Amino acid sequence: MADSEVTHRTAAQWDPERLGVHPAPGSDETADLPLTEYLPRPHDQTLRQLLARTASRNDATFILMVGSSASGKTRALYEAVTGALPDWPLVRPVDAEELSAWAEASLVGPRTVLWLDEAQRYLDGAPGERAAKALGRLLDQVASLAVVGTMWPDHLRRLTESRGDGGDEAPHVRALLTGRHPRITVPDTLSGDSPAVAAAAARDPRLAAAVRAAGPGNRVLQHLTGGPELVRHWEMGSGQWFTAPEHAVLTAAVEARRLGHMGAVPARLLREAAAGFMDSIARAAAGKEWFPAAISRLTTATGGPVPLIAERYARDVGDPDSYRPDDYLEQHIRRVRAHLVPPAGFWSAAAYARTADDLYALAAAAEQRRRYACAAELYEKAVESGHGRARASWAVLLETTDGRAAAEEAAAADPLAWAALAVSRESGGDVGAAFDAYRRAAESGDAWAWSAMARIREAEEDPAAADAIAAQAAAAGQTQAWRTLGRMRAAHGSSAAAAFEQAVRAGDGWGHIGLAQAAERAGSLADAVEHATRAADAGVGEAWTHLVRLHWTLGEHESALAAAIGGADVGNPEGWSVLARLRYRAGDVPGAAAAHREAAAMGVGAAWRVLALLADADGDGGAAEEAAAQAARTGDPQAWSALAEVRAERGQAVGAARAATEAARAGDVEAWIGLARYRESMGNGGGAELAADQAADRGSPEAWAALSRMRERVGDRGGSRRAVRRAAALGAPDAWTALGRVREETGDTAAAERAYVRGCEAGDTEAYSAMGALYLEQGRSQEACAAYRSAVDAGLTDAWEGLLSALESQAPRAASARMAGRLRRTGLPADE
Repeated sequence: MADSEVTHRTAAQWDPERLGVHPAPGSDETADLPLTEYLPRPHDQTLRQLLARTASRNDATFILMVGSSASGKTRALYEAVTGALPDWPLVRPVDAEELSAWAEASLVGPRTVLWLDEAQRYLDGAPGERAAKALGRLLDQVASLAVVGTMWPDHLRRLTESRGDGGDEAPHVRALLTGRHPRITVPDTLSGDSPAVAAAAARDPRLAAAVRAAGPGNRVLQHLTGGPELVRHWEMGSGQWFTAPEHAVLTAAVEARRLGHMGAVPARLLREAAAGFMDSIARAAAGKEWFPAAISRLTTATGGPVPLIAERYARDVGDPDSYRPDDYLEQHIRRVRAHLVPPAGFWSAAAYARTADDLYALAAAAEQRRRYACAAELYEKAVESGHGRARASWAVLLETTDGRAAAEEAAAADPLAWAALAVSRESGGDVGAAFDAYRRAAESGDAWAWSAMARIREAEEDPAAADAIAAQAAAAGQTQAWRTLGRMRAAHGSSAAAAFEQAVRAGDGWGHIGLAQAAERAGSLADAVEHATRAADAGVGEAWTHLVRLHWTLGEHESALAAAIGGADVGNPEGWSVLARLRYRAGDVPGAAAAHREAAAMGVGAAWRVLALLADADGDGGAAEEAAAQAARTGDPQAWSALAEVRAERGQAVGAARAATEAARAGDVEAWIGLARYRESMGNGGGAELAADQAADRGSPEAWAALSRMRERVGDRGGSRRAVRRAAALGAPDAWTALGRVREETGDTAAAERAYVRGCEAGDTEAYSAMGALYLEQGRSQEACAAYRSAVDAGLTDAWEGLLSALESQAPRAASARMAGRLRRTGLPADE
C-alpha cells in the first residue's frame, strides 16, 4: 500500500472503470463518456441496507454480488458504496498476495471499503487460501469494515464444491464463501418496459439504443456495454470479422480460462495454443508476424469493449505479457464450447501456464475429460513448479495408466501422495495395498494415516494388531488412532473404554469425551458427567454441550444451566441451543425462548430463526418478524424464509408474501421460490407466477423452472412449456434438463428427449449425460456414445462409466468390451 493517495481515496474519487465498471460507448463509438444513468433494481435496496447497517452498527461485513457477466454487479457496488459510505476510503489490492500482505500487516483500518471485484482472482489456489485466511482474521478484528466483491456463479460453484476424495485444499476459502456473510444474486435482465427505464432512455440515446437492441429478451445491460456485438463478431467464425489467427487467439484465451487458468493468459501459451484452433490453410497463410498482428487488433478499441484486454504480470514496467478476454464474450464462448474439448496442441501449450495452481487446474481439467496422457504431463509440470497436491494427483493417475510401480515412484516421499494412493486403493477394494500405502504415508509424516491403518486391522478382526498400531502412533505423538478404535468398539463397552483411556494417557482430552459416551451407553450418567467435566477442564469446548444434556437427563437443571453458561464463557454457545431444545421438549416454551435469546446474543444466528418461529406459532406475528429481522441483521436471512414457509403452509398468504419479500431483501431469494411452489400447489397459478417473477427480478429463475416441473406432473403440458421457456429465457439452461427428467419419470420418453435436446442447445452439459442414459436404455448405443462423449468432454466425471457402458453394448461386443477396457486404463487420446 505504498500509494498513500490510493489509501485515502473514496469510491467517488476513483475512476469507475478502474474499479471494473464497464462504460457504455456512444452511438458514434466514442468511449470516453460519463456513466449512463443508474437504474436501481430490487437487489440494490438490499445491498444499500447492508452497507448502511455496517456503518451504523460499527460492524464488519463481506458482501458478495453473484451474477453473470454484464449483469451490473460492479456498477451496483459502485453506486451503493458511493451512496451509503461516501466518506470511507476504498482500497483495491492488485492480487491475492497483496491482499494477504495488507491484512497480515493490519494496513486496512476501520471505516474502510476493501474492493474485490472479480473476487475469484483473490481466492484461487494456494495464494487465495492464504488470502481467505487473512481476510477472515481481518473481518474478526476490524470494526466498521466493508469487504465487497463480485463473482460469476461458475466461479462460486467451483470454489465451494466439495472434493470427491474428501480432501479440502481450501478450507478458508470455502468457509468464507459459504459462511453467514451476505450473498446477493444479481439478475442479468433489466426490462425495457418499465417507466423508469423508458424515462432514462429518453434522456440518454445509449440507453435507448440498448433497449431497442435488447427487445423482449430484457438483456438491456449487455447491449449497453456492447457485449452482444462482440459475440456476433465471434459467431461469424474464423476469417470473417476476425481473421483466422485473431479468432484462434481469442478462442484459445477463453479455453484456457474455461479449463482452469485463473488470471490473464500468458502470451507464450496463447501463441502455442492458437495454432490448434486454425486449419492447415489458415496456418500456412498466417505469415511470420501473425501473432503480434492478431494481438494488436484484438487489444485495440474501435468503440465499445476490446475483445482482448492486455495486462502485464511482470513487476517491472514494459510491454503486455498476458491477455484476458472480454467478460461477456468469455461467458458466451464458455457456454458454446462447454461440451467440447480443445485440440491436442492446447494441452501441450498449457505447460506455459503462469502459476503452479494454473498448471494443476489445467491438469485436473484434462483428467476430468479423460485425457490422461495430457493430465500426467501437466501434473508433473505442476510438481516441478511446487504445487502442494499435484504429486498426489499425479501418482493416483499413474497407477491407472502406468501401474503401481510408476505410481509409487511418483509418490516419492510425499505423505499426501501416499495417502491419496491409499484412499484410491481402498475404494477400489485392494485393502492390502491400501494398508501398505497408509504405512508409507504415516512414515512420511501423515498423522491421519495411523488411524486408517488401525481401522483396517480392526475391521480385519485383529484387535491386537490394531492396538499395536495405535500405540506406535501415540509414541509418535498421534493419538487419533486410539479414538478411532474406541469409536469402532463402541458396541463392546469395556474395550471401547480401554481405547479411550489410552488416548487420555497419551494426553488427548477428546478421549474423555469418548469415555463419557461409553459411560452413558452403559447407563452410568454420573461417570459420564465426570469424564465430560475432565474434557472441559482439558479445553475441549464441545464437552460443555455434553454436560448440558447429561445434567438435564439427571434432572439437575441448575447444573445444566451452569454448563450452558460455562460453555459460552469459553466461546462455545451451542449449549444454550441444546438447553433451549430440552426445555421446549419438556413443555417450557418461555424457558426455551429465553435460552434461544442467550444463544442469539452469543452469535448463534439460527437461534433468532427459532425464536421467530416460536413467536409466530404463538400468534405474535410482530415479535416473530422482529426476531426474523434480528436474524437477518446477524447474517441469517433464512429466518424470513422459514417464516414465509410456515405461514404459507397455514394459508396466511399476505404474511407469507411479506416474509418472502423481507427474505429477498436480506439476500435469500429461496423464499420467493418456495412461495411460488406453495401457491401453485394450492391452485393459485397467477400468484405463483407473480412470485416467480419476484424471484427472477432478484436473480433466480428457479421458481419458473420449478413451476414447469409441477405443471408437467399434473398434465398441464402447455403451462409447463410456458414456464420452462420463461426460466430458460431468464438464464436457467438446466430447466429443460430437469423437465426432461420429469417427463422420463412419467413415461413420455419422446418428450423427454426433446427437452434434453433443448437443454443441450441452451448449453447445459448435464443434458448430454441425461440424453446418453436415455439412449442407452433404449438400445441406441451409437447415439448414447455420442451424447456421453459430449458429457465427458464437458468434464462430467459421472459420464465416463456411461460412455464405457455404451461402447461395451455395441456389436461386436467382444471387441467393444476390449476397447472399453483399454480406454478405462489409458483414457482418450488428446486429439479426439
